[in-house]
Amino acid sequence: MFDLEQHVKSWSDYLRSKGMSEADVVELESHLLDQVDDLVKVGLSTEEAFIISVKRLGNVNMISEEYSKINIESLWKHLLLDPVDPAARSHSRNQIVWVIILALLAGTTAKIPALFSIRTSDIVYFKNLSFYVLPFVALFFALKHGIGKKQTGTLLLIYAASCLIINLYPSYSPHQTVLLTGTHLPLLLWLITGVAYMGKEWKSSKARMNFLRFTGECVIYGSLLMLGFMFLNVFTLLIFSSIGVHIEQFLQEYFLVYGGAAAALVTVYLVEAKKSVVENFAPILAKIFSPLFLLIMIAFLLTMVIKRTSPFLEREFLIGFDLLLVVVLGIVLYTISARSLFEKHTIFDYLNTALIAVAIIVDCVALSAIVFRVAEFGITANKIAALGENILLLVNLAALLVLYIRYFLSKIKFTLIETFQTRYLTVYAIWFAIVSIVFPVLFHFK
Repeated sequence: MFDLEQHVKSWSDYLRSKGMSEADVVELESHLLDQVDDLVKVGLSTEEAFIISVKRLGNVNMISEEYSKINIESLWKHLLLDPVDPAARSHSRNQIVWVIILALLAGTTAKIPALFSIRTSDIVYFKNLSFYVLPFVALFFALKHGIGKKQTGTLLLIYAASCLIINLYPSYSPHQTVLLTGTHLPLLLWLITGVAYMGKEWKSSKARMNFLRFTGECVIYGSLLMLGFMFLNVFTLLIFSSIGVHIEQFLQEYFLVYGGAAAALVTVYLVEAKKSVVENFAPILAKIFSPLFLLIMIAFLLTMVIKRTSPFLEREFLIGFDLLLVVVLGIVLYTISARSLFEKHTIFDYLNTALIAVAIIVDCVALSAIVFRVAEFGITANKIAALGENILLLVNLAALLVLYIRYFLSKIKFTLIETFQTRYLTVYAIWFAIVSIVFPVLFHFK
């Protein structure tokens, strides 16, 4: 039976893969559906109506090429100038106003202890970092996407409950569980913030994959924005120092706090509002770094075998390689999310598969080292957290490898790879919640 929804989705995804903006894709999709409805009413089958409507709208390659010619020439106008349409201009300016307000609120929230002369240790400040920005990012999404008061209220309740729980927990030396909470809670709350980004479709694989793509773009553009912000900070410090004015304390207490909050909100706004112009840059970076990471990891494994040495017995190296595995998985996932679902497999799919295979080998070596450390030095919160995360990564990577192989053998469609990965996000969220909320209790808040 002809599946109109699936075929329209395929057609729309192809337009997106050619660089067309979401707004233009939605508009063309609307025209397509209108034509299909008109043709069905005069007696054509749905399949016939779809084929004729697609031909009437023109070849999608020609559409995307013409679109690119027009939009490349006006790239900086899109980035720097207000939209021409009055309604669009008003909407854009309202969003900017909300970004400014939310950034000020986020910065002020971070300054609450200082404003009320409340003494706060660095550890307490560290474990609360996610509450200074993420609730305001969720509010921005709620305002922009109109997710409704009930869903917004539920999200804010989760933030409030999480904040209350972790701040009621005591902390004893050596404070391992506090550090675990401070590093895992932001990841958990970012996934929860994703519900505000996805809106009512938060359970669908497509919406979750869009959120993964959005996350990757935020990391890339946010890093660039923070580099510029840090350069501005150093520049400000130098020029004022040259005239004998020392503003280190002001920069540390206000400029960095409010500037950091603003950088986070502005990143979200730019990626969300300007993605139709800059969205093709991030996939290019992923495709550049994917083979580079592959070559470096292969060279590392070969060197390790030849020299018969392993860095994994050292705790610092083990942590570093766990972070490397996370970065590699991020590159793999972003390459998947930026790929058209219906194009044939390319060299980048094979590179992705090779990168996954090498990452599995590295993960197995790291996992064996963690098991050795647990057996040799005993159980601690850090070791169990690292053990759990390496197991989750190993399962994730192994499943992706199997699915890729089945895809190359034409036994499954690429959509199944996306579906698996988006569902696996729930497993990560559960683990982040366990480490953030349950581990402090299990390990007596030490």
